[in-house]
Amino acid sequence: MKKIQSNLRYFEISKNNPEPHLDADYFIIQKSPQMKQYIRNIKDIKEILITIKKLKENKENSDVLEKYFKKLFETFNEFSNCSELGCFVNACDTTRDLIEKDFESFKKITELFINNRILDDKAPENWIQAIIDNNASRKKGELGQNKLVRILGKFGYKLVKGWNDFFKYRKCVAIISKDSFSTEKIREKLKIKIDTENDDKMFDLLIRNKNKIFILEAKHLNVGGGEQDKQTDELIKILELKEINNNISYISFLDGTYSNKLISQPLPNRSKRMIKKRARIIRYLKSKKSKNYWVNTAGFKQLILDLR
Repeated sequence: MKKIQSNLRYFEISKNNPEPHLDADYFIIQKSPQMKQYIRNIKDIKEILITIKKLKENKENSDVLEKYFKKLFETFNEFSNCSELGCFVNACDTTRDLIEKDFESFKKITELFINNRILDDKAPENWIQAIIDNNASRKKGELGQNKLVRILGKFGYKLVKGWNDFFKYRKCVAIISKDSFSTEKIREKLKIKIDTENDDKMFDLLIRNKNKIFILEAKHLNVGGGEQDKQTDELIKILELKEINNNISYISFLDGTYSNKLISQPLPNRSKRMIKKRARIIRYLKSKKSKNYWVNTAGFKQLILDLR
């Protein structure tokens, strides 16, 4: 096994090997395999909406209307986000997860939709897929985990699903979840603190190489902004976590073009926030007590290579 080197070395490798503008690991090119369910659900919604509108125009009694509002409410499910009504829910400052639990609010939004939008019975596959594509960024976290698991697999790390296998194999990786590898279970099994501000904080991967354990948090960012600032701040806080056991380390993994801006590219004086972030990262890595890592794809690969 090569001797693992200083965390500053892996940061420098990351700095000198920036992320590509296009990373195929984050492409979601295939059409949705659930397109038939989306189309069927959207057509059902449209038919009920048109019925409600006609009933209202004919001044049908409220009991009949209520029956169809409830039928629509029951039809509104996980395939409804790509319907016009599902998109309109977002325009009314709420979400499907909230509205599907509140019939009265759902009814109010439906009435607003009928009064302010055009109704038709069409459900074209191309615009349904376009809405799915537009929401693809929500899957980037899972894609990032898969990317790192594939990299680890190339270096002989086995993906495990339970603690028996985690302790059985000398080189393995587990995806952290609310099930077997929850934060609480990791604290219990490894006898560590994971002293985060949020006790239920979920990391992404748990990596083992013989007696070395790495707890990894992965982010994929291509643009800056408020939410991105929060996510990079979270990675920096992880970098500063400490454990008594010297065999336990944390890895802050950031890929995407925003990673290049943060650690590689020259920063103009007006970018005070990013200058401070970069300085915090470097200050930690230069500390004699530091044992955690900040890496992009290249830095991560080298770290894993040196562990072989």
